Amino acid sequence: MSTPPDRQCGSCSLCCKILRVDELDKPMGQWCGHFKSGQGCSIHGSHPQSCRNYHCMWIISPTMPQSARPDRSKVMFSLDDDGRRIIARADPDFPDAWRQNPIHGQLRAWAGAYWFKGRSIWAMVGKRMWLIAPDRDIDIGETDERSPTSYTQGPTGRIQVTILPPLPQGEDYDSEKAQAQLAAGDGRVVFG
Repeated sequence: MSTPPDRQCGSCSLCCKILRVDELDKPMGQWCGHFKSGQGCSIHGSHPQSCRNYHCMWIISPTMPQSARPDRSKVMFSLDDDGRRIIARADPDFPDAWRQNPIHGQLRAWAGAYWFKGRSIWAMVGKRMWLIAPDRDIDIGETDERSPTSYTQGPTGRIQVTILPPLPQGEDYDSEKAQAQLAAGDGRVVFG
């Protein structure tokens, strides 16, 4: 993935706070012990694989406005689940940052563009998540972001979100089995 020439982290290091880093036993929402103010990651180059795997959408997407830069908006955007989910993670010290415009407007626009097209849009503060629909935000409560999810919308507009339970640390869902479980209605169900 190439980085737009004018996009660099600079003084932004919000990912060092928001993301969970299992290799370092660093919980989400707390500054990493290797973060140094004014310097960034003090172990960059030998940083954990999960840090290397993270790609900030503000860096890689030239269409994201300067106002969406994570240290300015207090929200960082990323793709996960092989690009099928966009997640807006708000700084826990600014839990309503994702609800502010232009961030919330962008989330709703993406939801409208991708609804039922294989990509879902989520907001997250700590372990609490919301599915962003074109016309509403559905609070699904605290969950593990790695838990597979699905949603359906009935003819009356009612939305059903199904979330599979988290697996023990270090285990991952088999994609085909997870899809079968979701199709069978296994897991926790939230209506919105």
